[in-house]
Amino acid sequence: MRKNFVLDTNILLENPNAIYGFEDNHIYICGTTLQELDSKKRLGGELGYNARETARILEEFRVQGDLRSGVEIGNGGKIFVEPDGVDQHHLPNGYSIDQADNRIISSCIYLNSRLDSPVILVTNDVSMRVNASVCGVRVEYYLNDHAIDDTDAYKGYETVETDSALIDRLYADNAIAADDAAVTAALEGTRCYENEYYILKCGHQSAVCIHQDNELKLLPDQHPYGVHPRNAVQKMAIHALCDPTIDLVILKGPAGTAKTFLPLATGLEYTYDSKKSRRYSKIMIAKPNVESDKEFGFLPGDMDDKTEFLLQNFYDNIETILRKGNKDVPNDEIQQQIEDMMYTKVLNVFPLAYMRGRSISDAFIIVDEVQNTTRTQITDILTRPAEGGKLILAGDVAQIDNHTLDEFNNGLTFSMSLMENSRHCAQLTFDEEQVVRSGLSAEVTRRLKQIKMKGKRE
Repeated sequence: MRKNFVLDTNILLENPNAIYGFEDNHIYICGTTLQELDSKKRLGGELGYNARETARILEEFRVQGDLRSGVEIGNGGKIFVEPDGVDQHHLPNGYSIDQADNRIISSCIYLNSRLDSPVILVTNDVSMRVNASVCGVRVEYYLNDHAIDDTDAYKGYETVETDSALIDRLYADNAIAADDAAVTAALEGTRCYENEYYILKCGHQSAVCIHQDNELKLLPDQHPYGVHPRNAVQKMAIHALCDPTIDLVILKGPAGTAKTFLPLATGLEYTYDSKKSRRYSKIMIAKPNVESDKEFGFLPGDMDDKTEFLLQNFYDNIETILRKGNKDVPNDEIQQQIEDMMYTKVLNVFPLAYMRGRSISDAFIIVDEVQNTTRTQITDILTRPAEGGKLILAGDVAQIDNHTLDEFNNGLTFSMSLMENSRHCAQLTFDEEQVVRSGLSAEVTRRLKQIKMKGKRE
């Protein structure tokens, strides 16, 4: 039986092409949604662009026929605009028709009373799903925006038990062909992806290596800006960050695993430390402003003034790196170094709303809190680096602040799924065992995970 899907406003603001994602079923857009889209069309950044793009798509359908009666989409389905059905009597007493979400819910109830086949509200707003369900409306996620939910998720590295002979050969030769009999035997049953890391173990012996260019390569000891790795996964991350042949590094994991600290140290090593090691002209730092990316234009001052607050959570990391373990360095000296980096544009901070259309070359780009980006945003970001640039994405899917995103449809999960097994990309997932910030931080992370797992079991 053909279904009737009512698209919530947030679906179209995230992805206007969602209109085409429901096969031969019928798509309904409420008048309330049209008005909400119209109120967003003048905004900058992704929201404004997607509101305008949705309007353009609907205009193409409008010229083909009557949207109230339905217009063929081209895949067997039809698209309708439903301006009616907004009535307080459709809602329980505790729900006011003055709220936009409730108006859309009312229209769904109205359609359900008129149509013979099921009416389903599609929304990625958790609160909207709860309220609609309470009002008797069937609800669903927009699954086409979700990355595959793989229970055996790719972490970017594997631990392999092997014999001492292979480990000894790696330390002696630094690299062994991937088709060598000893290597194929050791890695049998693993993914053997390009740029996948391995911890080879045999008793007390171990070796950290990478599968790259049809070889198994031993990782060198690297200490960008004097920073030493504190576990095997940090060693892998440093290698990926320092390797000039890897254009994209994705770091996922809980707070305290150094997934922001290590990129900053590497960026300073290759931009600020010395002319000998200089590889990039600048470090660029971005993070999503969940509260309101659109409001940057209304803040006073130039771009540096507008984005200064975005740098606050990086100051501690930069200060620690610049001190290089020397607590006796005066604070004003450290502050002067940071101000010098900002003044000379070695260090740049900018909102994601200003990424669209840019081509950024010769830059070391760090995007933090990527779990709060949408698929559209992260796609824009992935295509921004130009010749000589390197992009680092970092985030934690357990700390999503955007109410329309979850652990499956956010930009971090999507980018990891998209770039899996790419020659241009290395990705690593830290877990609570790699938390190095403090004993307290590690304990909090462990206990939060226990609570989450307990909740899932119950």
